[in-house]
Amino acid sequence: LISALLPALLGLSFAFVFPRTTQNKHRPIFLADSTKLNSAVNDVLETFEKRLKEGSLSDEEKRATITASESLLEQLYELQQLSPPQYDDDQLRTAVSAMDVDAVSNMLNAGLKMDEETTDAAFWAVVKAIDTAEEQDQPLPTNVPQMIHHIFDADQHHLLTREKLTTNVTCMQPDESTGLDGAAKKMNYIFDDGDHKNLPLTEGRKCEDGDCCDTCSRNVFPTFATKDESSLEIFPELSALTFNDLEKVSAATIVQFVRLVERVRRTIAYEYGLPLSTILPLQAYSRKYVAGTTQKGGGGGEGDFVTLHTDEATHSGYHYSSVLYLSTQGEDFEGGSFIFNDPDPDEDQIVDETVGTEEEEEDLERVAAMLEAWKRGEELPESDEIMLGVEEPDEDSSWQEDIRNAGRLLKPFVPTKGAAVIFSSGWENMHEVEKITAGVRYAVPCFFTTCKVEEGHYKQMNVGKPKTDECIADDWLHLLLAHRKEEPMESVGRVKELLMKWHYLCTPLSEHYI
Repeated sequence: LISALLPALLGLSFAFVFPRTTQNKHRPIFLADSTKLNSAVNDVLETFEKRLKEGSLSDEEKRATITASESLLEQLYELQQLSPPQYDDDQLRTAVSAMDVDAVSNMLNAGLKMDEETTDAAFWAVVKAIDTAEEQDQPLPTNVPQMIHHIFDADQHHLLTREKLTTNVTCMQPDESTGLDGAAKKMNYIFDDGDHKNLPLTEGRKCEDGDCCDTCSRNVFPTFATKDESSLEIFPELSALTFNDLEKVSAATIVQFVRLVERVRRTIAYEYGLPLSTILPLQAYSRKYVAGTTQKGGGGGEGDFVTLHTDEATHSGYHYSSVLYLSTQGEDFEGGSFIFNDPDPDEDQIVDETVGTEEEEEDLERVAAMLEAWKRGEELPESDEIMLGVEEPDEDSSWQEDIRNAGRLLKPFVPTKGAAVIFSSGWENMHEVEKITAGVRYAVPCFFTTCKVEEGHYKQMNVGKPKTDECIADDWLHLLLAHRKEEPMESVGRVKELLMKWHYLCTPLSEHYI
């Protein structure tokens, strides 16, 4: 056994770790802390040299040689583990294009990064795999969501290298201690969005039923997405997309839309120091604003402006908001700036302390009663002004705007394709969109919640939380990529399940509870 294996073992092993001199004696070249390895090499070589010279070994020498050889192999294996294989970017790009997720994972674990070109190649490889599975009526391969997860990680890495402008602001919430007059003002702003700025506020974060951090801010990313990533030529269905109707939307557009929403979610987690698993999208859609039209409410309807509002006042579950732009002011449309509307610290707040008439007092009491009814969930009287921006302002209303903006500090942001603004959804970030005077403005509003999904909701689903990679792939297929006609109630149920499972679809199993 020794005469057959040991020479081959020693000759092959030492050829790359232990070069010998031209003399009979060997010379160790290992580092000083490799004493154990050097000792094993010395024992094997000295015994092997004796075997060559004398032609025989005693039983004790055979056992010692075998022991030393085994020790040597163990040490060489440890050295190999400490020196991971060397990869390069070309190998990574090749593995990505071939959808070889195992190889990609190994290379990323070895320290390589997917640059933007490689990430783009990964995206289109994923789209091709999805289209192929659909054409062949096959289940979605597990390597599809696994590669998508790598894309999401790479996107976040790329974003961290781009420009970001952050403004910290004091968190604000409605003041619940302002009495009857304050109650009237609260009700008034529900029916009159122009009076929203007069709502009594106090410092602090409301974040109803959620787990927000105590920091509020506005984050502007001039290049949140590249031109290709936000291109309506490459992804035409982005012009008007909702999760409720995906039957005729291409797989490329669906995955790209999810990719952009997930990029926002991960940015919120990073910027506000929140666990990613605690943040879920509550609503996300793309919409267009067309000059000369009247907005017909939220949810993607057309309109040429958005009146002053607070997202968390619109829906108590909206805790973080974002808008991604798919068109550029001055090229695709005129007007349409996104405006943060703040109290002007240099203006004295005018308070009307005149005593009202008996009729006015009765009106206040009636409004306060309606407020209490509203808090109890009772229906309020019909009012066309409850929806955002339902009334188009008069053409000659500049003086009205001057009055409306008195005591306010307007901070406009000029939209450009690929830019995004991400902010806390509380009353510290009241905002509006000025009237579009020409063209069409495309945008993707997204709203995120930190409200926890109760376990019972998952148990009521036909298929609960995914427990395997195959389950994640099935959820991607049935909740996002299955091009089928749905009844309205079926669509609503699917979207509800999608949003509750979002974290589980967009992260690997190892991160499902982090």
